[in-house]
Amino acid sequence: MKTTFYGKKITSILSLLPETEYNFEDDMKLNNLSEKQNRKLQKTMGYEKHRLFKSDSYVSKIATFGLRYMFDNHILEKEDISAIILSSTTPDFLMPGTSNLIMSNLDLDNSVFCMDTNQQCAGYANGLLQAFMLLNNDNMNKVILITGDVLAKNPDRSNTSGYPLSGDAITITVVENCEKNLPIFLHTIIDSSKYDALIFPALGFRDNSQEEIEKYSSSKYGFNKNIKSVHMDGQAVFQYVMQDIPKYINETLEFAKINKDDLDYYFFHQPNKFMVDKLSQKLGVAKNKVPSNVVTYYGNSNSSTIPVCICHNVHNDITKKTYNCMLAGFGAGLTYSSIIMEIGKLDFCDMLITNY
Repeated sequence: MKTTFYGKKITSILSLLPETEYNFEDDMKLNNLSEKQNRKLQKTMGYEKHRLFKSDSYVSKIATFGLRYMFDNHILEKEDISAIILSSTTPDFLMPGTSNLIMSNLDLDNSVFCMDTNQQCAGYANGLLQAFMLLNNDNMNKVILITGDVLAKNPDRSNTSGYPLSGDAITITVVENCEKNLPIFLHTIIDSSKYDALIFPALGFRDNSQEEIEKYSSSKYGFNKNIKSVHMDGQAVFQYVMQDIPKYINETLEFAKINKDDLDYYFFHQPNKFMVDKLSQKLGVAKNKVPSNVVTYYGNSNSSTIPVCICHNVHNDITKKTYNCMLAGFGAGLTYSSIIMEIGKLDFCDMLITNY
């Protein structure tokens, strides 16, 4: 799908991070790899430290805290909220929606529209799509996009296939209409035939067959026999990012009629530093335009890596200047979703270390 929106803007971004931080120096003492293997992994993937929410934390609790922080500091007024869009793979309950719980916690007016989505790595771009569509309706003021998960609870620190890159973050983005009628270009592609490259095999209502259990426990998925955990066909995901994503990005640029060098920043989803750096190399884009340090400092926080990347790398400048940016998420689904838009002169953009 390719579509264009007009007259929309991001006005604030808050990234909420856990206080509990682990560093790779300590993590490597708990796995079965040699020091040489660990150092190679660290250098290639960019591992240094990451943050995980405590076991008693959950999405609505953290998001409610963040929104109250924004109310208390006059970043956002409760009465201005017209809708809440939540993108999360870890809802508080299967029913009702977690966005409804956030609405209840904040005692918002019952006219506020709430919707949960589960879009994983493409959650930020697809959440913005939902926000833009809502803002095309009459009487809409501000739409709140909340992203993030508590995927890394009670982590297995010996698991080198998943643990070192995992990280938690909840982000809050305020989106609204604006008088500047600039175009926003959105492009999304879903390669659904590859859905099983990144999957939670056993956390839905579908019973796993013996054939599926054997499949997801095989070498293709790193011999991971815990089918309640996330399973990744690393080779398939790597090929997708290296072979398909550059092609899709170029199609997005062509759709927007923008030269790749005319964009100031490419804020990509951050599976790991190696993939993002390779992607910028394949695109022929200067590395300083493609920040790749999120996993190094915070880990891979799924739908939150793009706003975390913005807050970490340009939070001071983006409140004063405007930039032409691409925001691109890619991963589970397998899904690619990207947006080209002007972002800048935000009312607020920062990170907050919470006690969650």
